[in-house]
Amino acid sequence: MSDWTETAPGAHAPQDERPSRRSMTSLNALRVRYRLWRNRLIGSATFRSKIARFPGTRWIAQKKSNDLFKLINGFVFSQVLSSCVSLGVFEQLKNTVASTEAVAKGCGLEPGRMQLLLEQAERLQLVKKVERDRWVLDDAGAVVAADPGLQAMIRHHALFYRDLADPTALLQAPAPDTELKKYWAYAHAQDPADIGTDITQPYSELMRSSQNMLADCILAAHDFSQYSAVQDVGGGEGAFLAAIGKACPDTRLHLFDLPSVTDLAQKHLAENRLTNRTEVHGGDFSRDLIPDKADCVTLVRILCDHDDARVEQILANLHRSLKPGTKVMIAEAMAGHSEGAQFAAVYFSLYFLAMGSGRCRSDADIKDLLLAAGFKSAHTKTTPNPLLATLVFAQR
Repeated sequence: MSDWTETAPGAHAPQDERPSRRSMTSLNALRVRYRLWRNRLIGSATFRSKIARFPGTRWIAQKKSNDLFKLINGFVFSQVLSSCVSLGVFEQLKNTVASTEAVAKGCGLEPGRMQLLLEQAERLQLVKKVERDRWVLDDAGAVVAADPGLQAMIRHHALFYRDLADPTALLQAPAPDTELKKYWAYAHAQDPADIGTDITQPYSELMRSSQNMLADCILAAHDFSQYSAVQDVGGGEGAFLAAIGKACPDTRLHLFDLPSVTDLAQKHLAENRLTNRTEVHGGDFSRDLIPDKADCVTLVRILCDHDDARVEQILANLHRSLKPGTKVMIAEAMAGHSEGAQFAAVYFSLYFLAMGSGRCRSDADIKDLLLAAGFKSAHTKTTPNPLLATLVFAQR
């Protein structure tokens, strides 16, 4: 991360406060030279041995070693979690304490193997042993057990892991034929409006079930009660819109998505008793006129699924459809400097590569795309959890 920030367009720092291009270049050169010197030092086995033996620096050596081990063995850790979800371990321990034998019986696993799995889950702080042979959920396990959407995403990762079985091949292939590419078929379709429910239903259900934490994150960062009507473009089965409806009882709701999704959306919104103030519209958001009935339009986890050329089409069509003054909100995981944003960027960059479409953009990238489409006053709003989402607002 840079130690300086560039002056914003249109702003003028005092002349004596603006670093010259030459000074910035010199500072950069010094940083590179320091990095190369540091790398040679750290690469020395003798140096690392001294750091590990000296009491004052031993903790640094241990932390760096542990961090590297997490990178090397992260896939093993994720598979322990995956096994606990697929076998139903968290369900067996939800709101209770149980023995190894009882958990094994409930999961259909031999007790010795269940003991092995539970011991590893304890080391990853998913479960805890409270007596000699009695188990209870730890914090992370309790979160997973309470969130069906999170469990659905963990199960979904089986596709992603198979696509990453040979990561070098995935990186080298110009157009990889992957399971995620087939799963997210709408992102590649010549005419998305022709896609049937048999294709859209699986990913629509996944998005709906995994939406709770994201919706909470967005609603904690922005007050939607200030709008008379909100329209969610690409709103899927209406999970985010339903969250707004529950939080804002006076706000009218509109949803726009593919015709094959709208029936699912109407059913879900009816289950949430929101039909009387909801309108659902079908179409292709990259070309069909989007109803202009809301003073705030949201796109939640939409732009990230698409390459820049299609994003430009989506935003141009949105700009064409909306009346001046309408507020637009883009919400998705974005690349940034926070730890959560860094984690999200690593994950989604590889996910979208396997998917064959989209990329994890920074908020600056998204603001540039919005401004190029004709929107104005683009600005960023942080959320309580950048790992899940950052918000970018603009005005038609």
